[in-house]
Amino acid sequence: MRLILPTTLLLAATALHAQTDAADAEKLPPVTTELKRDANVAPYNRINELLVKLAQYGEGQFRMDFKVDAEKAKLPLSTIKLAVRSDEADHLIKLDGEGRFDLPVLPAAEAKTAEFATNVPKGQMAIRGTIELTVPPEQLDMAKVRQIMRVARTLRDELLPWYLRLLFPRIEAVRVCSATPTWELEWRENGQLLGLPLPQAAGERDPDAKKGEKGQPCTLLTGQESWPDAARLIPPAGTKLSVKL
Repeated sequence: MRLILPTTLLLAATALHAQTDAADAEKLPPVTTELKRDANVAPYNRINELLVKLAQYGEGQFRMDFKVDAEKAKLPLSTIKLAVRSDEADHLIKLDGEGRFDLPVLPAAEAKTAEFATNVPKGQMAIRGTIELTVPPEQLDMAKVRQIMRVARTLRDELLPWYLRLLFPRIEAVRVCSATPTWELEWRENGQLLGLPLPQAAGERDPDAKKGEKGQPCTLLTGQESWPDAARLIPPAGTKLSVKL
C-alpha cells in the first residue's frame, strides 16, 4: 500500500511499526506547532489498536514503513520535526537521512489522547506509508505466499473491527518486481529438480516507479496456483517483494 498523505491526513491510511515498545519511546520538549483535529482523520488510538492486532495475529508477515516524501516536502528533511503527543508525554519520531521513521505503540489509555505534532505548516509535507512483507525474496515459496494471503484475509475479514479495515486494505497477491523478468519457481518432485518460469503480469505497475516512469516488470502470486508449497522463488538480483491491493 503506497499513500501520499498531507500532514493532517497521516492517520487516515497508515499504521504503526508493531515492534516499538512505548516504554522505550524517546521523550522531547513540547513541539510548538499544534495539530488541529480533522473529522476525516482516524484517531491515533485506532492506529494503535491496528498495530496491536498486527502484532498479535499477523504471524510476523507484515511490517509498516513510513517515509517523508522528500520530493514534495517544502522544508529540508533535517529541519522537519515530528512527534506523537499525548496527555502524558511527547514521543519523538526520528527521521533517518532519507526521511524514514517508525511510529510508537502506546498503552491503550495513553493512545486515546494521542495526536501528531509537527513544526511543518499545514500542506507543506507529505508522508508515504506502506505495508511491507518481512520475508526476503530468496526465502519466498508457495507455502509462504499462501500463509501471507491467509493471514491477510483472516485479519481483515475476521479479526479487525470495521473501522480498522479501512487502514488494512484487502491484499490480492504478492507482487515480485525486478529489472530483469527472469523469475522462476523451483522444487523437487520424485527426485527430480523442476523449474517453472513465471510470466510477467500484463499492466502490473512497479510500486516503486515514479510518476511518468515505466518502472520494473513484475509478476504476481496469489496462492491459488496449483504449484506445490515447496516451490521456491529463484529471484533475479535486485528483486523486491510487495503486496498488491
